[in-house]
Amino acid sequence: MFIKELHIYSNLTIHDNVSTVIFLSKHSSSAGVKSLTVHPIGNFREAALGGKSNIIVMSDPEYMSASLRYIKNNYNDNHFEVTFEATHHGPYLEKPSFFIEIGTTESEWSRENIQEIMVSSIINPEIKKYKNFVGVGGGHYAPKISEYFFKNDINIGHIIPKYVHDTVSLEEIENAVIKTPLCSGFLMDSHGTKARVKSMIEDVADRYSLEIIRD
Repeated sequence: MFIKELHIYSNLTIHDNVSTVIFLSKHSSSAGVKSLTVHPIGNFREAALGGKSNIIVMSDPEYMSASLRYIKNNYNDNHFEVTFEATHHGPYLEKPSFFIEIGTTESEWSRENIQEIMVSSIINPEIKKYKNFVGVGGGHYAPKISEYFFKNDINIGHIIPKYVHDTVSLEEIENAVIKTPLCSGFLMDSHGTKARVKSMIEDVADRYSLEIIRD
């Protein structure tokens, strides 16, 4: 499929025979973070960068997590951080989806060896049927969630970062569970999660009989 406008603004209709949509993309960071990342898509606030306001897209925790593990296992330098990013930006579509990105400048984007790793991570990942969790808390790059993930046998779907915790609703948290298929619970960055969200997480976990891992 070829589209003329910037992909994050192109709400897409995908054929029924497509199971998961993966966007290989470049990432720009005002902080200059050099990163190799994966992340689910959608918005827990106003849709400033495509998609729909306060609407998230179905994630694919098994595939997305397998891709990040592949990158971590096959990248052998310290120039880049290998990490999740929190759920953010568009486009909107009704298929499981995730982004895989190289950040953050032209010199990083053009590295052929990195491009090869990123492409291979979606062609040759080793899918693991681990439990699937919603990540909660921390900054945009979810450092504690990423660290826990690499040390434990779990998969990650949506990630609700601290910067939306003042406004995220109970319904949106429930939706993160629903759009993390076969969700087993929450992986919470305890110090990076605001009290109002902790309370809502406990409520949702009780209602749906979900685990809470506090890190």
